[in-house]
Amino acid sequence: MLILTKEQIKELEEGYVQSGMDHIKLMEAAGNAVGRFIHEKFGITGKSIAVLCGSGNNGGDGFMAARKLLENGAKVCVLLADGMPKTPDAIDMYGRAERAGVMIIDCAEEEPEKVDRLINEAEIIVDAIYGLGFRDEPPEQVAQLIQKINLAVGEVIAVDIPSGVSGDSGQVASTCVKANYTVTFTAMKPGHIIYPGADYCGTVLCSAIGIEETAAEAMAPQVSAVDYQNVRLCFSARKQNTYKGDYGSLLAVCGSYGMAGAAVLAGKAAVQSGVGLVRMVLPDSIYPIVGSQLLDAVYYPMNAAESGTLSIDDCDRILELAAKQKACLVGCGMGCSDDTKEIVGRLVLESPVPLVIDADALNVLAEDVYLLKEAKSPVIITPHAGEMGRLTNADADVVQQRRLALATEFAAEFGVYVVLKGANTIIAAPDGTARVNLTGNPGMAKGGSGDVLAGIIGSLLAQGMSPADACECGVYIHGTAGDSAASNYSHHAMTPMDIILELPGVFLDIER
Repeated sequence: MLILTKEQIKELEEGYVQSGMDHIKLMEAAGNAVGRFIHEKFGITGKSIAVLCGSGNNGGDGFMAARKLLENGAKVCVLLADGMPKTPDAIDMYGRAERAGVMIIDCAEEEPEKVDRLINEAEIIVDAIYGLGFRDEPPEQVAQLIQKINLAVGEVIAVDIPSGVSGDSGQVASTCVKANYTVTFTAMKPGHIIYPGADYCGTVLCSAIGIEETAAEAMAPQVSAVDYQNVRLCFSARKQNTYKGDYGSLLAVCGSYGMAGAAVLAGKAAVQSGVGLVRMVLPDSIYPIVGSQLLDAVYYPMNAAESGTLSIDDCDRILELAAKQKACLVGCGMGCSDDTKEIVGRLVLESPVPLVIDADALNVLAEDVYLLKEAKSPVIITPHAGEMGRLTNADADVVQQRRLALATEFAAEFGVYVVLKGANTIIAAPDGTARVNLTGNPGMAKGGSGDVLAGIIGSLLAQGMSPADACECGVYIHGTAGDSAASNYSHHAMTPMDIILELPGVFLDIER
């Protein structure tokens, strides 16, 4: 799946024109692609279709689509959502549609009741208002039209991307078209797969419109989708003559009084993901619980502080243990206290092995996030929206609106890998690039699922994967196991432990 930004698409189109081709042909091809999809999907003879066109080039695509639909027997009406077209190509397409006999109505000059009736009675509604050119918020008159589109019963097809969605970030305006289908061109855009924008796109179809595939594929994507084949390439067949030391060791600094389950889930997921040995550091008060549920680990029970967390008195010992492993996971159910804040800070500053920082370790780190800039070794952080909000002093709702921007900006500023959990988890690297995972489902939105993911990533990191590969493979495997659990137990009934129990099937598929 090729994903390109607005500027990259613009660069491709400019290259197309400079090669001697006509830009208007791209618009013709785009409009034809929309018309062809509607014709093939719905059958359009005699059907009423309302095409809402903006004043830019997205509107030009809409004019072309309207003409194509009329030629194929549909009853078509174009509604000018934002006045007359303003770009040369859109003006050209407007004239062609008008000469072809397409009925065109300016919403600002028509009786509101007639506009309402045309939208409400349309069996198919085409959104060609903004596309990739959208910024900020639509003006009031356009926002009102969008609201009418969303209340209508007709199938809604967006041209390139629903109006109100940012193609580059997936952010949405306060009023945004909710499409059943989106027909985009040349390549997918980040907004098609990053939430909340992805929630407005419906089924997305990508159509070629004349730009050479080789030119598009030569672009260096800033955002890409996690790919199953790439995941498989990160694994090789295990040799017969090996032992546990060949597959790494992970130190898991997890758990506190009342949070034994987090340690169990993280440790079990790590074991199940192939690491040679898991060493669990935890307060002695929860050792009987964790030890009875997880038989596959080596334990280092330590005296608990009065808060029920690990004690600062054992910090040196924890650091000594970390230095002897291949990777360290810290935070799952760890608790927030002065002791854990000191332990996390010293691990960041002194650990000679890569770190996965999750859950409570992120919460205590939020008090002094700039410690990450002084990390001795590579760091992966795995926040959900609330934890990311605490790290960036933003509300969780703001994080959900700006998922891509916040993740990439944070990764670049602090030199860490950010795994921003949620629907279509985002992996942001220090170099400013991002990957989006498309596996997973709402049934995974339960306490403990994040501990499972942290354990998987820590395990892969300890086995020698690079941080980037451990993140990509970890989120893909976690989501795929979650999808398998959902198919067996339902979104409602599946549990984080069910995700772990599905890991063998995922790894069997990878090993084939």
